[in-house]
Amino acid sequence: MFFTKKILAALLIAIPVISAVAPVFSATIEEQQEYFGIPEPAVECIRKPPTAPRRIEIENRKGIYIVKIPYEKIKLIRPHVTKLLTFNKSVFDALNVELVVNGGYFDANNKHTVSYVVIDGKTVLDPKKNDSLMNSVTLGKHLDEILDRTEFRVLDCGGEMKFDIQKHSAPANRKLFDRCKIVHSLQAGPELYPTLRMEEEYFVEKKDGKVVRDSITALKKCARTAIGIKGKDLYIIIATTKHKLTLPELSKLCADLKLDKAMNFDGGGSTSLNFKGTDNPAYKNLEIISDKKKSARKLKSFLIVN
Repeated sequence: MFFTKKILAALLIAIPVISAVAPVFSATIEEQQEYFGIPEPAVECIRKPPTAPRRIEIENRKGIYIVKIPYEKIKLIRPHVTKLLTFNKSVFDALNVELVVNGGYFDANNKHTVSYVVIDGKTVLDPKKNDSLMNSVTLGKHLDEILDRTEFRVLDCGGEMKFDIQKHSAPANRKLFDRCKIVHSLQAGPELYPTLRMEEEYFVEKKDGKVVRDSITALKKCARTAIGIKGKDLYIIIATTKHKLTLPELSKLCADLKLDKAMNFDGGGSTSLNFKGTDNPAYKNLEIISDKKKSARKLKSFLIVN
């Protein structure tokens, strides 16, 4: 009983104190600061708006166009081939896709391919079926190098889309635990970066230090088309007749752009790109060909992006 009375007495003493303090909490912030020494409220945190999705960007360096395609913008990427030779713009208009660029090599005389093309895991263009190539006396001893030229690949790696640039014979699974398979590929060449392989892929031949063969005017300034990979993003480089490049110069440009890998597509009069510019109105319905003063060349294979 004595213990209970002591507790009751303590509570009775505390009530006036609580009553005296309680009104402070209904006072203004300034009064509370003065009474309790409360610091001023922190500056309100301004949240940054979410980063806008990246879009396809084009840089024009006095006739050299550098097209950067962010990985997340790519819903569809694959080669496209036509039975008859066709203009790049005709494919662009017919398929109604975001971007079309010229692809691999073909024989202008018989209209047959000189480059492999794989779509949905099936070889749709096979240079071995080009009799002019396979029966050529001049090229016969170099067929291994020609058939094994570099290609751009779209891979399925355990359900994830990845890109690669490799010679045709290189396996998709280059590491022990890779789960990659080639879905699409578009061959042309040579590899530009990290190694320029003009001679290894038999575009250039030298004897006694002198050039005796230059099949795509690799060592002369010319209009060019190239594709590169940087991280997950793709780069397409178009050099027009306004700013022509040799392949060594194109290789250096790939190095300056710090690409991981890059390869050459067909160039010269074949150089063609059409871009819809859906989310980049600055380039709406852009068309680039090697020389604006001349008509574009009809082609055999293309790379489409949507």
